[in-house]
Amino acid sequence: MALSFLVPAPAGAERTAMVDYIEPTGDPLDENDLLLVEVVLDRLNITDSLPVYASPIGLLIPVGELSRLLDADLNVQLGEKRIVGTIGEARRSVVADLPTGIVRVDGNLQLLLAGDMIVGANDIYVRTSLLEKLLPIRARLDPAALRLELVAREPLPIQSRLDRLSRLRGLQGGGSAPNDVYRVKSDPALVTMPSFDVLVEAGAQERPPPYPYRYDVRAGGDLLYSNFQGYIGSDQKGRPVTARMLLERRDADGEALGPLGFTRASAGDIFTPALPLGARSLAGRGISLSTAPLTQTSIFGRVDLRGELPLGYDVELYVNDVLRSGQSTPVQGRYEFRDVPLQRGVNIIRIVAYGPRGERTEDVRVVNVGGGQLEPGQFVADLGVAQQERTVISFPSRDSNVVAGPGVGDMRVTASMAYGLTENVTLAGGLASYSPSGGGERLLGTAGIRTSVAGVATQLDGAVDERGGTALALALAGEWMRVSTIVRHSEYGGGFVDETIPRGGDGRALRRSSELNLDWQLRPSKGFAIPFSFRMTRDQYANGDRNWAGLLRASAPVGGLYVSTGFDFERTDPILGGASNRLSGLISLSSFALFQWQLRAAVDYQLLPDLRLGALSLIADRDVGESTAVRIGLGQSFQDSKESTVQLSAIRRLSFADLSLDAQYSRPRNDWRLGLQLAFSLVHDPLGGGYLPRRPGAASGGSAAIQAFLDDNGNGRFDRSEEPVPGVVMAGSGGEEIVTDDKGRALVTGLGYGTVAQVRTSLDNVQLDNVAGPPPVLEFTPRAGTVAVIAYPIQAKGEVMITITVRRGDRKVGLSAVNLRAVNENGEAYEARTEFDGSALFDALRPGSYRLEIEEDQARRLNMRLAEPVSFTIGAQGGPAPDVQAMVVFE
Repeated sequence: MALSFLVPAPAGAERTAMVDYIEPTGDPLDENDLLLVEVVLDRLNITDSLPVYASPIGLLIPVGELSRLLDADLNVQLGEKRIVGTIGEARRSVVADLPTGIVRVDGNLQLLLAGDMIVGANDIYVRTSLLEKLLPIRARLDPAALRLELVAREPLPIQSRLDRLSRLRGLQGGGSAPNDVYRVKSDPALVTMPSFDVLVEAGAQERPPPYPYRYDVRAGGDLLYSNFQGYIGSDQKGRPVTARMLLERRDADGEALGPLGFTRASAGDIFTPALPLGARSLAGRGISLSTAPLTQTSIFGRVDLRGELPLGYDVELYVNDVLRSGQSTPVQGRYEFRDVPLQRGVNIIRIVAYGPRGERTEDVRVVNVGGGQLEPGQFVADLGVAQQERTVISFPSRDSNVVAGPGVGDMRVTASMAYGLTENVTLAGGLASYSPSGGGERLLGTAGIRTSVAGVATQLDGAVDERGGTALALALAGEWMRVSTIVRHSEYGGGFVDETIPRGGDGRALRRSSELNLDWQLRPSKGFAIPFSFRMTRDQYANGDRNWAGLLRASAPVGGLYVSTGFDFERTDPILGGASNRLSGLISLSSFALFQWQLRAAVDYQLLPDLRLGALSLIADRDVGESTAVRIGLGQSFQDSKESTVQLSAIRRLSFADLSLDAQYSRPRNDWRLGLQLAFSLVHDPLGGGYLPRRPGAASGGSAAIQAFLDDNGNGRFDRSEEPVPGVVMAGSGGEEIVTDDKGRALVTGLGYGTVAQVRTSLDNVQLDNVAGPPPVLEFTPRAGTVAVIAYPIQAKGEVMITITVRRGDRKVGLSAVNLRAVNENGEAYEARTEFDGSALFDALRPGSYRLEIEEDQARRLNMRLAEPVSFTIGAQGGPAPDVQAMVVFE
């Protein structure tokens, strides 16, 4: 039985979705407000140099850097302007999202105030009040001692793993300016050598085949100026049974894919877009185009979620922090959650994957569900053409674990469009040619309107097909007595087949369908909330059959446990035969006990048609060192076989692969199994040539090959006469350190497939004096399996002391608070501000000639200029330059 859970957002989420977040005017990250403070956690010194900003809107603290110091599970997503993660042993969810203006911690939704959250170039800064919501700490700044004092309200991971402090400190860099990001352009190429993720498994077992072996292979790279993604998987006899391939080009600005503003173009094994009535999203071989923003989703009520699922992985779906569903068996190497119900307002979707070697990854998406309205004049279109449920590469004679629906192999063409007519009215339409019942293709047209009536989001859609089928659907979403409510009712005629309803994919014609979703919260005490969700559907088919389905869900943290529970109800009433009822339940527990044991347990049971237990399972993972882990699994079935299962695994994480030995035994059948699994990546190194083995994940995300060198001529390119620089430290995936070798090369993998990837660097271990590298954060656009080549030029650095004076009578006096700029021959500008005595220090200057300027706005405002042009030179070897004196005059 699949796991099935749902949780609502708190009452008021709809209002939150409509809030326009207003950022404070001016630049809150003013270098004049920068402070380097000592951080103390419960009398434990964490660092002596955390960069914070004592700005006029309050103290601004870098979340990413502080989280690394505390070993907290908070991830800064600069491209999405979002902070996500988990806190505590129960892994309570944390999301702060600037575009929607919300912060959600442990199911409690609140508004972001203006100035609470400031996005810098290499971190996100938050005020103290928001930091205390995101982390279980109290924070106080002692301005006299320049000390940030933290008091933990509950145990933090760093207090259990102090030995990681020294390693984490190495990548802090002592703080950096907010514009210290080294952006590298990385466009798709005609062709690149692909990267591979390989998982091979072999063993022996009691049941046939006696010596099973299987594999999963994923590939990624550039092909035809697009990103290629491929997959092939085998059965237990090593025969390939499923494969897929995709060419995809993404462009967040919508400028590189033609004049129509396409943001995504795909060819190969794609998914067609869904219409509000009739045709649902379906896989097939074909092409798809979209103008929808890559980082924005606005839908009404339901969404389909899909992604990669390697062998041995379990994936869980959390909606607004509560377990909704789960999948443990991949289909064509993927997971798929269809028709996931959402509530109006901001929905936090978390997809958590647990690997067979103790891995835990989390994908967080923020979906703002309103009435589907667009901005006035905005036009969004989606087009898909595919041979439904057929892959580019097929193995028709073998079982590929795919359950196909009606109309397999028929062509499906779907086009949806929406146009923002006014601020409150959006027009929508669609066309489709699809085969929902396997009885031949039919043409379909839809038209609709999205608006708001008395504060209630309203969608009205109509559809007609060429066979005389008709459909009319009305959906309303709002809040009633602090209960988020969604009601949808559809009427059908003429044998219309609607695949978009949860049970409409079997090709049967419908007469009517109704759906009710209710989400609310109970608050037994202050600060503690239990979210509830209720869903009921009723479908009546054209032949007279009726079906009811319902669920009730609740979830909450209890101590160090995260507890989810709920019930599923289904009633089937066919026109021929008697009605049948089924009522089942499930309880799920999870914990990160003492920040050492990752525990998961679940029990399911049945209440109707009879009372009985279903199954009980327990999985415990623990790291027993930096590279070794163990897993213990227990299972008990209460069905006819009363089967008991014990699983023991030993995992070794090598520098280039993951190796695991698994043993499993079941009674009373005395069924046993031994297995050896090896997972690794093969990445082509464009700098050194050839393939290098790496930890898994390189083919499904971007990578970077970095060449560090002494840039003697300042052209930013690695020339033969220039020396490579070893010892540059980078933060790889999972927090591991990667250091450039004797040739100045480093390969960083597993950087994800988001809109932006970042790599932090540090020169602390470089055995050179008076040198400076590019900004400490490297940023580029990742593509699956593609290795971006990044030149990392390091030059000698120099410094110069400038003194600005003004004549007062017959003497010169220093002039403070003058904003200066040193500009070299390439137009690169460095800024400084004079102190009380008129002095300003420019450091980390590259060799070359510089001219001194006064900031233009300040000079114009104060009618101030330099008395005469001033220039200076930093020598080729760097180091201090002679002091410079300059005089200003006021006109």
